[in-house]
Amino acid sequence: MSTIIKNIKKPILSFDDFLSSSPKLINFLLKFKKYDPNPSSEIYIESKKYIVQLATKQKDFYQIFRLRSKCFKRGVLKNIKDFSLENDCYDKFSDYLIVKDKVDDKVLATYRLIPSFKTNDYYSSSEFDLSKLLELDGIKIELGRACTDKEKTSPIIFALLWKGLLEYANRVDAKYLFGCSSIFCGEEYSTAIFNDFLENDFVHSRIISMPKYKYLPKSNIKKKEKTVVNVKDIKIPSLIKSYLNAGAKICSFPAYDKDFKCLDLLTLFNIKDINNRYEEKFKS
Repeated sequence: MSTIIKNIKKPILSFDDFLSSSPKLINFLLKFKKYDPNPSSEIYIESKKYIVQLATKQKDFYQIFRLRSKCFKRGVLKNIKDFSLENDCYDKFSDYLIVKDKVDDKVLATYRLIPSFKTNDYYSSSEFDLSKLLELDGIKIELGRACTDKEKTSPIIFALLWKGLLEYANRVDAKYLFGCSSIFCGEEYSTAIFNDFLENDFVHSRIISMPKYKYLPKSNIKKKEKTVVNVKDIKIPSLIKSYLNAGAKICSFPAYDKDFKCLDLLTLFNIKDINNRYEEKFKS
C-alpha cells in the first residue's frame, strides 16, 4: 500500500511544481477565484529563515489556495486526485496572513482573517447563530482556514503565525478574535468533549452560541440509548490547545460537520485577556 501511495504522490508533486512555476497558468486559474488582493494593513516580520506578511501577489494567492487544497481536500477528505484550488465565497472579504520561506519564496503556513469592518458575513455563521457574539463592541476578526505545509512545519512557524496575528489585530485595533475549531471524531463525543471543557473552565460564562439545526449532533436532537464514550480517546488538536492556553474560551455547543467528519466549536479571544506569557513570547 505504501508503494502505491508513493507512486501517486510523485505525479501530484510534479504537477504542483509545474503549476507553481508557470505565471500564465497561475493567472488563468485565479481568474475563476474571488479574493481581495488589497489587505487592510501592512505587516512585515522577518526571522532568519522566514517572512511573515499579508498576501498581495498573485503567486502568493495561488500558493495559499493550493496549500488549503492540499490540507483540506487531499488531506482531510483524502481526495488525492483533486487538483482544484480551495476557495469559497468568504475569501472575497478576507486578508491572508502567510509565513514564507526566504530561500524558495514558498508559502508554508496561512491564516484567513475576516475583519468585521469588511463584512458581518462569516464562515462561522454557516454553522452557528452568531447573534450574541456580534453584539460585542469593537472590531472582531474571524480566524479560519489555518493550515501549514506538514513537510516543513515547525514550532517556529507556529510562533511566527501567532506573532503576525497579534500584530494584525493591533494594527486594525481589534478587540476580539473568533472562529471554528475542529476536533476530528464522531458526533457521539459531543457531550463528553463539551463537559470536559466545562470542567476545565474553558467555556465562556455568557456567550453560548447554538449550532444551526443541520449541524446539531444527533445525540442532541433526540434521546436514544446512550453510548459509553471516553473523552481520553480523542486527540485534541494542538491548535485548539494553543488557543485555550492563550486565553480563548469555548463559546458554543458543538456542531457536527458531516463533510469533514468533525466536531466544530466556536472559540473566542478577548485580545486584552491573552495572558502575559503568550504576549511576551510572541510580541518580543
